[in-house]
Amino acid sequence: MRSIFICSALLIISCSTKEKPTTSISGTINGLAQSFILLSKVDNVQEKKTTVIDTLQVQENGTFQSKNLQAPAIYTLTFNNKKTMQLAIDKNQAVVIEGSHLDSLNVTGSKDSELLLAYETFRKESLNRLVYAVRKEISTLKKEQASEQKITELRALEIENYNKHLAELTVFIEEKMGTSIAIYPTSIRWNGENLASYKNIVANFKAAHPNIEITSKLEKRVELLQKTAVGSYVSSIEMPLKEGTIITLNSVKKTYTLVDFWASWCPPCRTESAMLNTLYNTYHSKGFEIYGISLDSKKQRWLDALEKDNRVWPNVSTVEGFKSAVAIEYGITALPTNFIINEEGKIIASNIHGEHLKAFIEDLF
Repeated sequence: MRSIFICSALLIISCSTKEKPTTSISGTINGLAQSFILLSKVDNVQEKKTTVIDTLQVQENGTFQSKNLQAPAIYTLTFNNKKTMQLAIDKNQAVVIEGSHLDSLNVTGSKDSELLLAYETFRKESLNRLVYAVRKEISTLKKEQASEQKITELRALEIENYNKHLAELTVFIEEKMGTSIAIYPTSIRWNGENLASYKNIVANFKAAHPNIEITSKLEKRVELLQKTAVGSYVSSIEMPLKEGTIITLNSVKKTYTLVDFWASWCPPCRTESAMLNTLYNTYHSKGFEIYGISLDSKKQRWLDALEKDNRVWPNVSTVEGFKSAVAIEYGITALPTNFIINEEGKIIASNIHGEHLKAFIEDLF
């Protein structure tokens, strides 16, 4: 009798045990009836690589659902091939998305996704306040046919404010995001200027998540930034000139060389061309060189910019934009970006522009 009772008790316990929680996404969006949503997993935020893992059918009442997702991971939802939403989902989180239309969606059930959305809201506000406001002023001055000197000053301010913008984002991560996996998507905007902060952020993240794939990716991001930090040595660069001839950085570098990442579509880059011309004409004979690397994706635009801006120093490009191997290797995510190296290839300064760059080169010579 005793053994029968034990077996019966175990059966009762087994039957009453709750189902193991799973990671899922569900929602109800009014006006989205009988459409579809592409669900993708982000494989690499730096290279913008994603894999579509499911197509969610939206029911007549606007509901949709996907269960048993891999976590922790970063996902994107693309609604009707138009709006895309990024989500940071940790294990055992049931994400719920609700709204009356695509421009006003509320996300619950995932503190990580909520942090990522809060970061995005702050990022846009910071960018508008520090960068877009300056661009708007430049646009107004152009219509008023203001002096080129004033516009050049504002372009320099735009670059300076963008760096302030990145610093604000770093503070947001440090103060608001803790060790959330939502940190991973923010790493696409990390740069060498705030490297010490990122090292600390990743160290804390690793302590909380020692064995997940995202930790490894964050560590690699920091390692990449370390390679281009002041005091490090640049790796060899071999890229084609406009004629197709391969020219290496090592073959042209002089006493001091400015490695300049730019593009025809980057207004601050184009404005800086005039000052680079002055520096080149003044100091080239004394041992100054510029190795320009265009991240254009359309060759003719690159060639037109070279001619119009009179960029007579070595200029190279694979015309692959930010997907070029050198952009990935050097962790370039924004333009203009530059490094000043000595004849041994050691980085002695980075990301200085405008009058600061002019003063730095003058001091060198």
